[in-house]
Amino acid sequence: MKRMILTWLSAVLMLSMLTSTAKAEGGTVQVRIAGFPVKVNGQIINNKQAAYPFVVYKDITYVPLNWDLIQELELDVDWSEEEGLKVYKTCCISRHWKYPALEKSKFTQNPTTTNSLTRTYSAKVTSYPIQLWGQQIDNGQEPYPFLEFRSVTYMPLTWQFAHMALMMDLQWSSEEGLAIWSGQDAVMRQIVYDDAEALYVDADRGEGGMSGMLKVDKAFQAHPEWLDPPQADAIRDKAKQAAEKQVSEGKSVVIQRDGDQLSYEGLPLGQVHDDDKINLGGTELQIQGTLYDIDNRRKLLAVYSYFPLPVMGPAPHSRYQLFAIIGGSVRKVSNYPYMPQRVLKNDDGTVWIARDLMPFRNVYYGGSGLLALMDPEGNIRLANEVLNEQDIIPVGLGSPTRNAADRDGRMIVRLFGRPYKDGKSVVYGARGPGLTPVEPFDAEKDGFYEVTPDLKLKRLAKAPDQQDNLTLYLDSQGDIYTIHRYSNTLTNWTRNRSKTWTDLELLK
Repeated sequence: MKRMILTWLSAVLMLSMLTSTAKAEGGTVQVRIAGFPVKVNGQIINNKQAAYPFVVYKDITYVPLNWDLIQELELDVDWSEEEGLKVYKTCCISRHWKYPALEKSKFTQNPTTTNSLTRTYSAKVTSYPIQLWGQQIDNGQEPYPFLEFRSVTYMPLTWQFAHMALMMDLQWSSEEGLAIWSGQDAVMRQIVYDDAEALYVDADRGEGGMSGMLKVDKAFQAHPEWLDPPQADAIRDKAKQAAEKQVSEGKSVVIQRDGDQLSYEGLPLGQVHDDDKINLGGTELQIQGTLYDIDNRRKLLAVYSYFPLPVMGPAPHSRYQLFAIIGGSVRKVSNYPYMPQRVLKNDDGTVWIARDLMPFRNVYYGGSGLLALMDPEGNIRLANEVLNEQDIIPVGLGSPTRNAADRDGRMIVRLFGRPYKDGKSVVYGARGPGLTPVEPFDAEKDGFYEVTPDLKLKRLAKAPDQQDNLTLYLDSQGDIYTIHRYSNTLTNWTRNRSKTWTDLELLK
């Protein structure tokens, strides 16, 4: 309580300094009071009577940075004469933000003003320095600048500022207006299993970090139900057994090394790479093989070599090679330089060779999301080359209740609209705040598709923002689900349906 009182006093002092000393020298602009519904963490805002209502400028909604909303959104705001305004967020060390949901003060509104929804009001473009997460904002050059209205700073709720920098979840619909979610406890963690009626979600009960499991109606009609520990354990066991079954697709085999020559059961695989003909840190090159038996004529052999040094990330000199063994002859698959995650047989004799993006800390290796197709004769085509896609992500490679490909070979994939290029680049994932722009991509192509064994595409649905880096779950009926990063929102992308619960709804 003492800490919260001190925080309140310092914030009041900071806000009073901001409104009294920051005389905006920028131009005057005209704004309107938001005439559509606005909700903050599920609570409707009374814009008609709020002293500091949400306003709209150039079709962008602006949020007032007054004390009550700063607390509810769990933003941090600092002010000094020298450095101006700093807006950021305390994050990333627990499942909650500044305050656990069960301890957070209730957001209250005090209607004191009568606002007109039919007229415009004057606001000023702020002229003092502004930083978002340490990055300076050139407010004079921004198409949607920070404004000052009724002596309070207003921030534009652009995707880049609100979502990417300050980790807010913004949702819009023509029926329900704008919903802003910020500072919500991450109760829902990961979908681990499903049946015909429900999803089963690993969740945080908010009681000293205690874990649990929620059963969530797929129609999003019933309230999520907490399972008893024995029920949750039974679901996790089913998911674990399914994962173990998938891993068994390949078997470990021995790769022979004779000098610098590699072979498997007498079949030559080529020489050790020149860069690997060394002793590194007192260790020797390790070579591992994984064999995938397709039929009596066709096999795939993945070879992984590395130096076993204890480092963060991939082992030094990590190198993957893929070989097709057809009728006793070896063919190197030179454009697939990663380990397959799944090798999936289709009824027509074709075989999918698939893998997701390879992560490294907070980034991914671009070009590591690979999908190849082997025909009945053993010829292999890389779908990335044919479809001109740097990364193709097969959805459901780890699904415990549905195979990633139907028996006729149809598969759901995520395309990003980035053109194919040979070689490895790094693509950043959004695992924290930042204003780094995403690598250029074709927004028209970005989405979920069905791909067939003749490598034809059929668009199915739009996909989540690439920088959100959401985990995709393919259920037993072929629907794609995600849990949002900054709210307890479940989305069924296949059926274009979402549902958000407040943290308190789930925890109480």
